Amino acid sequence: MAFSFKTGGLRLALATALIAGALGVAAPAQAAKLGPYFPIPNSFNLNGVARDALLNIQSSWLKNGLDRLEKAKKDAEADKTPEGEAKLKDLDKLIEETKAEIAIASDTTPGENQKVRKDKLLTNVNQWINELDHLATEQMKIAIMSDGGAAMTAEKMNQQYSQFADDLQKAKRDASVENWGK
Repeated sequence: MAFSFKTGGLRLALATALIAGALGVAAPAQAAKLGPYFPIPNSFNLNGVARDALLNIQSSWLKNGLDRLEKAKKDAEADKTPEGEAKLKDLDKLIEETKAEIAIASDTTPGENQKVRKDKLLTNVNQWINELDHLATEQMKIAIMSDGGAAMTAEKMNQQYSQFADDLQKAKRDASVENWGK
């Protein structure tokens, strides 16, 4: 009985998503993705109120990413090949999306936009946590496969990445974040 209830709910969710897609209802813009323009932040200063600390990290991460995108755009403008034109178009789109995300991240007016702001922040924090966990796993593999100094260095990096991920997880679960935007 419980199984048919769960699959019925799944069918309803899938049908709703299909209808929304068919009607052209656009999903909210995605958060900036980790990559060459948005590498994982170098540090996670989580002092003070967790929400404010995470917002500061996100703000500097987005601004640094925008700077990298604008630099790449300048380089692409010099390339007059069809590939360069396509890259320029992609960069323009990414720059506009990043500017929109920065606007959301810095919007402090109360209301529904705070829920969107929180959702974007949590999406970014979750991808940072996932990447840190991945980096920690890679370092553990190196530590297992190596010996001597390389193994010790990899083990220390594993511990550092794991600690960063744990700290972000705790900050994400802080009351200042949990109760925000409700």
